[in-house]
Order: sequence, then structure tokens, then C-alpha cells
Amino acid sequence: MKKTIILLVFLQLFFSCNGQSTKSPKTDYVQKFEFGLEGSVKEATTYVCKVENGNIPTDKTKYYGKMIKQFDIQGNALKIHDQWDMGELGKSESLSIYSGKGRAITFKDIVHFNDEATTELNYKYDWSDDYHYTIAATDKSPYLTLITLDKDYRLSKIVFKNGNEIQVTQEFERIYKENKVWEIKETITDYKDGEKTITYQIQVVQKYDQYGNPTVVYSYNGLDKQQFENVLFTEYQYYEK
Repeated sequence: MKKTIILLVFLQLFFSCNGQSTKSPKTDYVQKFEFGLEGSVKEATTYVCKVENGNIPTDKTKYYGKMIKQFDIQGNALKIHDQWDMGELGKSESLSIYSGKGRAITFKDIVHFNDEATTELNYKYDWSDDYHYTIAATDKSPYLTLITLDKDYRLSKIVFKNGNEIQVTQEFERIYKENKVWEIKETITDYKDGEKTITYQIQVVQKYDQYGNPTVVYSYNGLDKQQFENVLFTEYQYYEK
């Protein structure tokens, strides 16, 4: 399960800096707001490409991670499909299939990691108020994910817990430019063997599409942006008006 949590932390980094700032809170929650997506997004496909030896990828040709998110016309998630080749850490694939609309959400998560057996679990959202909910397996799993959203329903904080024990937290801070998210700082706190380790990831948007959704994002490890790690290329499909 620890491998899954680390992978989730890694995945979540790439879906939190999208979208435009709004002047007033959104009133009706749908999942696309968590990722800051604007417009009637039908599908968003992100390719993650590694920066190696100072060579910055200019296209998606040599991607090692691929993430596909599908939404209905209202913005409720339908499917999220991730594929990763992490080199020595191995390969993983996960498929989340969602049911429900608005806040009444359940989903089935099918995960395959290396040569391990495929796992399949069912989850539900349990809301405590408009901006806080817990994701819990419907079986007797002790693992919980606690989500905090901002006033526009974007992800603000994520806490992964094993029972009462916090394992990993993620916190997001956004910087806006011209009414769009331009940069995001993510603080990751990992609790292991009684010790606390804090790391930072920075994303900077390079290009947007006509709806203000980012199409090219640079990802750095560390606040000083000296360790340039990845380039993300995202392609969008929209419902016709």
C-alpha cells in the first residue's frame, strides 16, 4: 500500500495547477473543478516526459507517464486511466471507473503494479461539509484519503492516512497571472519511521489553450527550480456546444 500512496502523490502533482481564477465561489460541485478545468472538457490526456542531461522535451514522443481523464458534459468524472513506466521501480497501470453525480460519488479502482496480482477496490466519498470529504474503501481497509478544497473546489490539501496514522500530506499554493494559474507550489510531507521529510514540487505553465487550460507545463523539484524534472503535454477534447 505504501507504494500506492507514493504513486498517488506523484500522480496528483500533475493535476492541480490547471484553470482560471474566479471572482466568486462556484456553487455546484463537479469533479472537473478539482483540477481547475475550464470549458466543457470531454477528455484530457497528459503525457509526462523526463528532462534528461539538460535536454528539454519539445513533444510527447518519449513519455513515461500517460494519464487520461474523461468527464460527462456536466463535468462529473467517468474514468481516469494512468500508465507509468518508472524504470527500476517498475510499471504500473490503474483504472478508476466512477458512478454518481455531484457529491454522490463512488468509484471502482483497478490497479496493476509490475508482476503483482491486480487489485480491485471500491470507494465512496463521504462529505463533512462543502469543502471537505473523505475517500474510503467500502471494505474494511484502514486506508483513508482526506481532501480539502478551496472556495472554487480546487484541491487545497490531501492527507493519506492508515487508520489514525498520517503517512503523507500534500498542500498546494497557487500563483495567478492574467486571471490564470501560472505557478503552483506543492509541499509534500512524508511521515516514515517516526521521521518527517518535507519536499517541494513547482509547476510553471508555459502554454494554454483557448479555454485557459494548460497544454505545456514545466515541473521542478525544489523551491529554487534548479532541478528541472519533467515536461507535461496535455491534449483536450471538448463537447460541442
